[in-house]
Amino acid sequence: MQNLIAILLLALASGYLLLKWMPAASKEKIRAFSVHHVPALAPVLAKMVKQTAACGSGCSNCSSSTNDTCNSASELKTVKLVRKASN
Repeated sequence: MQNLIAILLLALASGYLLLKWMPAASKEKIRAFSVHHVPALAPVLAKMVKQTAACGSGCSNCSSSTNDTCNSASELKTVKLVRKASN
């Protein structure tokens, strides 16, 4: 029984992570499929389609932005690439 519960929890966690990090186009296809076959899941998946993986970056205004990106200047950081010298 414990193995069954552990497998169920791992499957739910894996499904959640897959949906969270999946590209928006794939999420939309899954949502469209669920509307026809499993109508109870459609509202949950519609909410997930609106969110992107970038919304987990700590930006507090992702739900209010129209393009799902943070507009704050403090969120922009310069990245400097440094090559390691070969020996």
